[in-house]
Amino acid sequence: MPMEHNEIGGYFQFGLSDSGQFPYSQALKYHSARSAFYDLLQNSQIEKIWMPKFICDSMIEPLTLLEITIYFYDLNSDFYPIIPEQLKDNEYLFYVNYFGVCTSIQKKLLQHYESEKIIFDHSQAFFVEPFHCFATIYSPRKFFPVAEGGLLVTSNEIVENYHVRTIDEMVQQYQHSLTRRVSNAAQGYNIFKENENNFNGCLPKKMSAITEDILTSLDYSNLKKRRLDNFKFLHEKLEHFNFLKFDFNAIESPLTYPFLCSKGISDFLIQSKIYTPTYWSDSLARISMEGFEHKLIFDMSHLICDQRYGLNEMQHQIDIVKDYLG
Repeated sequence: MPMEHNEIGGYFQFGLSDSGQFPYSQALKYHSARSAFYDLLQNSQIEKIWMPKFICDSMIEPLTLLEITIYFYDLNSDFYPIIPEQLKDNEYLFYVNYFGVCTSIQKKLLQHYESEKIIFDHSQAFFVEPFHCFATIYSPRKFFPVAEGGLLVTSNEIVENYHVRTIDEMVQQYQHSLTRRVSNAAQGYNIFKENENNFNGCLPKKMSAITEDILTSLDYSNLKKRRLDNFKFLHEKLEHFNFLKFDFNAIESPLTYPFLCSKGISDFLIQSKIYTPTYWSDSLARISMEGFEHKLIFDMSHLICDQRYGLNEMQHQIDIVKDYLG
């Protein structure tokens, strides 16, 4: 009986060279961080968990579906969680490295609480390596030109049970990024929003081969350096205007440059074609109007510092901020 071989010849398929730099070879690969979290919970004995009030509803949904008891906590102005001094035997802690500026807080938590009861969310801190803890979740699409993807690094044994994805779904999810490449952000925005809606639902699905090819092709050391250089430049020029205080020396994976001031400037930035995001307004039902989290939604703007840009674009943002502040 003849051996089965891969196809030979015909038209060329999509493919990129492997850079050999993908940092988390031990990670399980999913189509979203949400589905990675769901699979982790489904394969664990977690019954009760402390969750931040300031988080997107999509990360609450897996807990609700699996009927896990949630205790919500607030944040201090330095992002430290307001939680009990000790976790009970059957309680876990979920903590987000917000905007990639909370690594020093993570280290403090690991010194105070049992590491095997902590889940870290690095969706906004891709370049921060996993600590020794129960699990770490990543969302590479917040940092790189991929349309989907979630990574799970855990000490827990996971029995993978991926649900089926269609070929059309996996190809369609890249339409908005291709549209922007040949046109502009506005042209592809509605398609992007439709793609975001496709992440509704928690069932674990496998990362597509397209996304895997892109992720294994990237020059991570260069991308990380460019982000940090941009972040440092913004911070040097705007530190005295920024009400947000963080451990600057511990920053290694900024998502944005989070800028907190008494005069919200997000609308002004967007009018200037600087598309600053607003994070987790869907958490408003959980947070207090007097709390730190309320300021993070209404008074914070996120200046762009990613690897697509250089110091000219950073200076342009600085000029606009200073012009607005007078």
